[in-house]
Amino acid sequence: MQTQVKKPISQVPIQRIERSDALPPPRFRYSPAVRVGSDVYVSGLVGLDPATGALADATAAGQTRQILRNLQALCAEQGWSLERIVLARVYCAGPAAAEGMNEVWSEFFEQLALPARTFTVVQALPLGAAVEIEFQLSI
Repeated sequence: MQTQVKKPISQVPIQRIERSDALPPPRFRYSPAVRVGSDVYVSGLVGLDPATGALADATAAGQTRQILRNLQALCAEQGWSLERIVLARVYCAGPAAAEGMNEVWSEFFEQLALPARTFTVVQALPLGAAVEIEFQLSI
């Protein structure tokens, strides 16, 4: 029986994804995604259209749909599987946004394994967004 020796955390490679054709360019100073070994951390996504950089829709449902499209495109670009999403942190600007977000969420994850999820209602989000979601994948 072989034992697998894990690398010390200081030796695990870190890859910062600074630009992606799947996402609009960051408006602030951050990496849209960071890979540490087999873990991927995707920064909070709002429903921006990658072509225009503007919110794709005024509704929480439409913004959630765009967020999930952007995540899907990022995963395809990087060779990651959506099945490997292990955690999502969802932020909605007010309780009314939750209904539209949850409706689209259920449709999207109908054929996928459900990740763990934290849901928080906040007073406001950047750029006037109704929804922001950050993701963690284990690839």
